Amino acid sequence: MAERTQVEDFYRKWRFAEKSVVEGYVYDEDKKLLRTRYIFSKFLVLLRKFLTNQLDETEKINILTGLRGTGKTTLLAQLYLLEKYPRESEKFLKEVGKDFFDLEKIYLDVSRLRLENIRLNEFFNFFEEHHKIHYETIPRRLLIILDEVQYDTDWGLFLKSVFDRTKGHKNILVIATGSSALRLKMNPDLVRRSSFAELFPLKFSEYLILKHDLSPKLNFADDFIKLLANSENADDVFAFLKSKEKEVSQFWVSLPIGAEDDFLNFGGFPFGLKITNEQKIIEKVRSLINNIILKDIPFVTELKSTTFSKLEELIFLLASSHQISFENLASALKMNYRTVVSGIDVLVKSGLITKVNAFGRAYTGVRKAPKTLFLSPSLRYSILGGIQKPENRGSLLEDYCSLLFTKDFQPYLESVTYDYAEGGADFILTLKDRCHIVVEVGFNKEEIKQVENTLKKVKGKYGIVFGSKKLELINKSIVKIPLRYLLLI
Repeated sequence: MAERTQVEDFYRKWRFAEKSVVEGYVYDEDKKLLRTRYIFSKFLVLLRKFLTNQLDETEKINILTGLRGTGKTTLLAQLYLLEKYPRESEKFLKEVGKDFFDLEKIYLDVSRLRLENIRLNEFFNFFEEHHKIHYETIPRRLLIILDEVQYDTDWGLFLKSVFDRTKGHKNILVIATGSSALRLKMNPDLVRRSSFAELFPLKFSEYLILKHDLSPKLNFADDFIKLLANSENADDVFAFLKSKEKEVSQFWVSLPIGAEDDFLNFGGFPFGLKITNEQKIIEKVRSLINNIILKDIPFVTELKSTTFSKLEELIFLLASSHQISFENLASALKMNYRTVVSGIDVLVKSGLITKVNAFGRAYTGVRKAPKTLFLSPSLRYSILGGIQKPENRGSLLEDYCSLLFTKDFQPYLESVTYDYAEGGADFILTLKDRCHIVVEVGFNKEEIKQVENTLKKVKGKYGIVFGSKKLELINKSIVKIPLRYLLLI
C-alpha cells in the first residue's frame, strides 16, 4: 500500500504532465499528426452515445485488447485530443462539440503507477477526494482512459467496482487497453459488465491509407465476405468478382509498384510505415516480439525458466515452417512433447500466433499438430530476418488469410481448420450452417488438385484458390482468384 503523500505527489506531477504525455503519442518524427485507424470511428460512436446519455450498461466499461505495436496507445491519445482531428470528427463535434469540450477526462498510463508501487484503487480514491466527488453521485461526465491496465494486478476488481458504483447513472465512461491475453485474466463478473474490442495488425486497405493516403472506395470487402458466406456455388462467386474486375484493375494501377510485397514484408504495424530502412523495421518488429516474451507472456502464465528461455527459438522454428510436428519441435528444442504444446499455447494466448486445428481431429482421434500462423505476415518475415525464400511467400499469404478469418470472417464462421492429409487444402472454413468452403493459397497448378481432394472429403460447397495470375472458374466448383482481390478484402 502506498503512502498518501506518495499518491498525492504522483497525482500532482502526473496531472501537470498529462497533456504533454498524450500529445507525444499523436505526432510522428516530422511533427505531423498520425492518421487514425478504422477502429477510431467505432469509439467516436461510443463517445457520442456517452455524451447523449444513450450508453448501454455494458458499454460503461470498455476494454481494448491487441498485440503490441498495433496502435492502442495512439488510439487513446487521439480520442483524448479529438479536437486535433477535425476531418475525422467534424460531424461528431458539430453534434456534441460543447459537451465534449466540457467533458472532464483523465488519461493514465498504469505502468507508471506500477513503477511507483501505487494501485489503481489508491489513485482514484485520491481522485475522488481531491475533486470532492463520489462515483455514485458524480454530477458531471467523466472520461477515464487507462493504458496498459494489466500492470495493476487488481485491475479487474477495480473496473468491476467502478461499474457497480455507477449503476444509478451513466456519467462515467472507462476505456482501458491491455495485452491480447487480458481477457484470460478477467473474472466472470467483469465479463458481464463490460464491452470488448480488439485492435489487430494492419490489413492492406489500412496500410494504403496510413502509408500512401490511398483509400479503396470499392465497397468490396464487406460485399465479398458476405457473398462467400452466402453463396451456394462457385458460379456466384466468380460472377461477382468478374463484375468487379474492371474497378479493381483501375484501382490497382494507381498503387505504387511493389506495394503488395512491401505490405506483406513490412506493413503489418503502424510504427514501421515511416521507416525507410528495412533492417530497422525488422529490428523493431523483433523488439516487439521480445517485449511480448518478457512482458506479456509472464502476465499470461508462469512458465518454467527452461521453457521460457526456449520461446524465442520455438518462435523461429514456427516461422520457418508453419506445419511441423510437435515431436520434431521437441527433438529440435530438446524439450518434451507436453512442454512444446504448452509453449505454443502460451504464444497463442499472447496473441502472437493463431492455431489452426486439423479438420475432424476431435472426431477421428487423429493426433495431428495444428498449423501455426502468425497474426501478421510481417511478423514471420522479420523473425526470418528478411530472408525471402520462394516457399515463404505462400506462408506469408496464409498468415494474412489467418488475420482475415480471425477478424472479418468471424461473424459467419463456426470454425477454421485445415486438411492434414497429404495433398490436402490449406483451410476449411466451416460456416454457421455447417457447410464448408475449401481455401488454398499458392502459385502453382497443384493447388487445384488439393482443393478438389479436400472438397470431396468434406463435401464442401465450393473451393477457392488465392494467388493465381488471373480470375478463372474451374470445373464449376473452384474459383481461382488473383492476389489483388485477396488484399482488398
